[in-house]
Amino acid sequence: MKRAILLSCVMATALGVSALSAQARGFGPGGPGGPGGFAPAFAELDADGDGALTQAELEAFGRARFDAADADSDGFLTPQEMQAHKLEQIKQRMAERNARMLEKKDSDGDGKLSYDEMRPEDSRRDKMFSRLDADGNGEISEAEYDEVRMKMRDHRHGPKGGWQPQN
Repeated sequence: MKRAILLSCVMATALGVSALSAQARGFGPGGPGGPGGFAPAFAELDADGDGALTQAELEAFGRARFDAADADSDGFLTPQEMQAHKLEQIKQRMAERNARMLEKKDSDGDGKLSYDEMRPEDSRRDKMFSRLDADGNGEISEAEYDEVRMKMRDHRHGPKGGWQPQN
């Protein structure tokens, strides 16, 4: 019983700290981390790498995330600090994504991407077009286009436009 209570407290603390740090990082439902994206990796929380989380590790993690966003170190986050912190994280994620794309698609190794390197392969392009061309007439009507857009929106954000868990 005592162990169950302790485990419940640890998990509640972890979720609370994760939510706070997620907000400071700009993650959460519908945010850059997407569904479930606000939870940090276990290894990020396990500071001493012993395979177990302590309350102190969870508190230190949350504090470090908060302090990273608190640019003037006054113990408070202003809207400007939160925005600057989120923009910096977005820039970092974009730089990492662009580097991966360059590594994957730069077939001639010149450190730049041409249109031909960027465009999808013929088979993939044909597959995407045929998904949009529901009636198979070789053309995409506005109705077909809108139908696919709504399906994508519903898949990503739920039918009401906000993030909803996918079961």
